Amino acid sequence: MSQTLKTLLKISAAAASMSLVVGCATQASSDMQSKVDQALQNAQDAQSTATSAEAKAEAAMQAANDAKDMAQQAQGLAKSAQYTADQNSKKIDKMFKKSMYK
Repeated sequence: MSQTLKTLLKISAAAASMSLVVGCATQASSDMQSKVDQALQNAQDAQSTATSAEAKAEAAMQAANDAKDMAQQAQGLAKSAQYTADQNSKKIDKMFKKSMYK
């Protein structure tokens, strides 16, 4: 074989090797990009879920605070009713004793 033919074969072999390496690198890069895209999508989904959960927690906290306020109002009304009942009981006892002494 002539020197030119040997050189041409060497260059062809090197070119084939380079195209194989570049093809594999491109495939690896594509796989990596799809994994990065999937991870980004998962992160966005997680953020959306967290935001939704936060809104629901805030609504639950507001409902709990409203219920607490209503319970405090009910307790105040119950104490007032008990005070009135105690006062009426004292008046009735006083009237009963007064009627017994007549």
